[in-house]
Amino acid sequence: MTIFVRRATALALVVALLVSCTNDVPEKSASPLENATVAVGMVNDAPGLSIGTTRLAGFDVDLTAALGRNLNSQMPPTLLTAGDRDGFILLKKATIVVAAYSITPKRNQDGVDFAGPYMVSPQAFMVRRNDNRFIGGTSVQGKRICTVEGTTGEPVELPGSVPSHAPSHQGCVDLVAHGDADALFTDELILYGFTHANPGKFKVVLPGVIGSLQYYGVGLLRNRHADCERLNAAIKLYLQTQWRRDFQDTLQDAVAAYPGNDPSGDFESHFKPTDTDMNDLSCKL
Repeated sequence: MTIFVRRATALALVVALLVSCTNDVPEKSASPLENATVAVGMVNDAPGLSIGTTRLAGFDVDLTAALGRNLNSQMPPTLLTAGDRDGFILLKKATIVVAAYSITPKRNQDGVDFAGPYMVSPQAFMVRRNDNRFIGGTSVQGKRICTVEGTTGEPVELPGSVPSHAPSHQGCVDLVAHGDADALFTDELILYGFTHANPGKFKVVLPGVIGSLQYYGVGLLRNRHADCERLNAAIKLYLQTQWRRDFQDTLQDAVAAYPGNDPSGDFESHFKPTDTDMNDLSCKL
């Protein structure tokens, strides 16, 4: 074999190895947020947050519109129920979910990551307007308390209560209205949406006495860290520029409940997340 043949053979081997190594490198998957249309999972039965039949309205809707403008994408709603939120993310039925969706370790463990939070809410009870029996944590004993399946309110221990469940918040609201349940237990902000939608019928009691703070985030599938950070940047801008005005426009009863007459401040001090919240809770997967 001549020296020229040996060199040609060696060169061919090097090229083959380079091609082989290149083929072994996995292709970077395209970001679904780069699409012109991004499917957003949303509920349509949460007054103040996301409600409607032909056209949704509420705080979550305004936030989603702001995200779409920031990302230069159309974000039409894909309707779901509260109990469907995890499944829509994990089964890729929606790219993101914006639906009063609390950031929890359990959801992270199941493979759902979150950008945000964009809202903070204690948990509370909604009772009929003339019901004055709920005056402390122990007063839930013997009461029929409705929670919604698949929400963070469902597993909370309500000592001595008689639990019942419904597939939607509206289902619990109907039970309370008809006297088949004494209270609905869920996030305070969700409850204020229902009091505003049903003037004179209900009131919110015992906020923060039982349960824990709920941090609403934008849910997305794990291993989309760059997408999560893009959403975070858009949420931070929203918090700085539009959050307060949209809250005032969509969650009027919550605004009225916290007018700023005490040292803790107005509704913004109670419901707006901090930079620390975002650093601690978002983009973990």
